[in-house]
Amino acid sequence: MIDEQCYYHALALAAHGEYHAMKRMRGGAGSWREAYAAYARSGAIVPDPAEAERSLARIGVRIVLSSESGFPGPLRHIAQPPFGLYVRGSQKALDRFSAVPERSDRIPGTIAVVGTRRASTEGKRTAREFAKALARAGFAIISGLAFGIDAAAHEGALDANGATVAVLAGGLDRVYPRAHEALARRIIAGDGALVSEYPPGETALGYRFIERNRIVSGLSDGVLIVEAPAPSGALATARYAAEQDRDLFVVPGGIRDERFSGSLSLIRQGAALVSSPAEILEGYCIRPAPEDSRAEKSASPEEILILRALTAIGAPADVDKISEITRLEPRIVNRALSFLLLRGGIKETDTGYTI
Repeated sequence: MIDEQCYYHALALAAHGEYHAMKRMRGGAGSWREAYAAYARSGAIVPDPAEAERSLARIGVRIVLSSESGFPGPLRHIAQPPFGLYVRGSQKALDRFSAVPERSDRIPGTIAVVGTRRASTEGKRTAREFAKALARAGFAIISGLAFGIDAAAHEGALDANGATVAVLAGGLDRVYPRAHEALARRIIAGDGALVSEYPPGETALGYRFIERNRIVSGLSDGVLIVEAPAPSGALATARYAAEQDRDLFVVPGGIRDERFSGSLSLIRQGAALVSSPAEILEGYCIRPAPEDSRAEKSASPEEILILRALTAIGAPADVDKISEITRLEPRIVNRALSFLLLRGGIKETDTGYTI
């Protein structure tokens, strides 16, 4: 039986993934299947949904519709939310967004790190260091896989064995830029993901980079701008962040340095100036993770997630709380806690487990 994702994909191919065209196609239909039938009756040429499904399977891409539980929750509440996302990589990466807890307990969430493609060596180093520190503290790092700041941000998250998601401006059958195919493979191998609202086969056109920036900010609790000149796509991400009521952080630069002219403008408009990752973590009431933790050196990926969650919380937590924060199943949490207790990486108290 052909499912909703197949009908959606067939229509997305016909509409080239364009939001307004997809919106018109859906119209008042109660499902994508109904929308497909209505579009086909109009005499328009539309791909066969069964073949569309097979084409996705061949390239390892899947669809998560906005009506599904695995769809990132924050994206449902932005202006022009995507009707669905194409995904390559781990579902764990998207599970972090599907059931977003209230931020009153200030547990680690997601931070977008963006900036100019023509970044300086210092700018790339700064982005990498911020992303690494934030990932070590438990944040997932969101960026766009572009040259410069984006790539450095993804690399920083990977350096920390953290989660990172790349939002592309074209189809997931071809990585853009092509020079970042190896980086894309590292993101997927590290339980991260590549996502796009555009179907495979679609080219990363100029205006699509601006459109995808609403998804970059929409996935994030906060956006960090590193080295953005006045004409910069990062400023569009900052505008979306403001419209979506996301936190906005900016790394400052020299007042006469054109590479920071856009960054300085954002600071004048009220964005938070930050000079270290600790200042961002302080805003979320999260302690920085200790560098090169001895307990982590022999830990499994699940144990590392638990260690970083307990470090970020800064207080004893029970299995249910740890499971909620790490998105690990309780049985996996219990097993990992047992090994950590044996090795002395954590201790058990009356109210839960702690570093």
